[in-house]
Amino acid sequence: MRRTQKRSRQAFTLIELLVVIAIIAILIGLLLPAVQKVREAAARMKCSNNLKQIGLAAMNYESGNGILPTGGIVGGTNFGTYSSYPGSQASTMAFILPYMEQDNVFKQFPQAYFTTPSTVAPWAYSTAPYSSDGNQTGPLPGTQVQIKTYECPSDNPNQNASSGMIDFYAAGDNCTNTFNTGSVCIDYIYDLTGTMAARQPGAGNYIGCAGGLGGYMGLANDSYRLYPGIYYVNSKTKLTDISDGTSNTLAFGETLGGNGITRDFHMAWFGASGMPVAWGLQDASSSQWYTFSSRHTGGIVLFSFGDGSVRGLRKGISTAAYRAIAGRADGYVLTENN
Repeated sequence: MRRTQKRSRQAFTLIELLVVIAIIAILIGLLLPAVQKVREAAARMKCSNNLKQIGLAAMNYESGNGILPTGGIVGGTNFGTYSSYPGSQASTMAFILPYMEQDNVFKQFPQAYFTTPSTVAPWAYSTAPYSSDGNQTGPLPGTQVQIKTYECPSDNPNQNASSGMIDFYAAGDNCTNTFNTGSVCIDYIYDLTGTMAARQPGAGNYIGCAGGLGGYMGLANDSYRLYPGIYYVNSKTKLTDISDGTSNTLAFGETLGGNGITRDFHMAWFGASGMPVAWGLQDASSSQWYTFSSRHTGGIVLFSFGDGSVRGLRKGISTAAYRAIAGRADGYVLTENN
């Protein structure tokens, strides 16, 4: 007669279960920062690649046209009243579309928007139907396209602003076509809702560098170092104009738009123009619509230089060094001692 021996199975006690849960929680806590670091590293790499493509597209544009693309087209005498001046306000990002494998988008726009001087209406007020908010906004069809290469994956600009977009940007101007050292002239359009929602312009994180304060030469001295850069309103910069060397001069950089974490405005990729460096470099907590800025960790903001190379500058860079590399022909070169 065979005897079978029964073995009793013991379940986990409550204490053992809590210990296991605690160990798992600790492991997740240790793993999460590593995952976030990997994710941010991937986002920064993609952002760097975007800037490199933009920089090389500008160089390819120069090869075909003899000059670098303009920092934005503006005409007339009064920047403050959209109805009183011509000029499409098309930005550098719009000009390089064919060199960014976006020729299908570029062909949607009338070529009059890319001629200088231009007599067409500003792109953000060019077509009906207009919005009912008093801003008379009728963005040019095609400007609503969201171009991933113009967006930093650390930010997702098409979802992270509450009020609207900056559609025109002139460094060193007081909106009367007169230079003012403390001014940046902008025009902005409110966030479009309702029947106009489908015409919301596509946002972007990248903009050309206008130098210290755009194309103005009056402050080009050792006290201020507010030298003209490569991309400013109506610029027609040649490579020979960049006497500091393309590898030493800022061409494009990142921007988040306005007012820190509670950002209310982005840049529209079709508009804007060139960003000055006169007011420093910022991270996401203190970004302004008139500063280069980013969401990358460590206060890093990525820039494409004139030769297409991409490097990061850290918030806290000295004013002298930052302005020196923004100017295209000031005789200053960024070194470790700056």
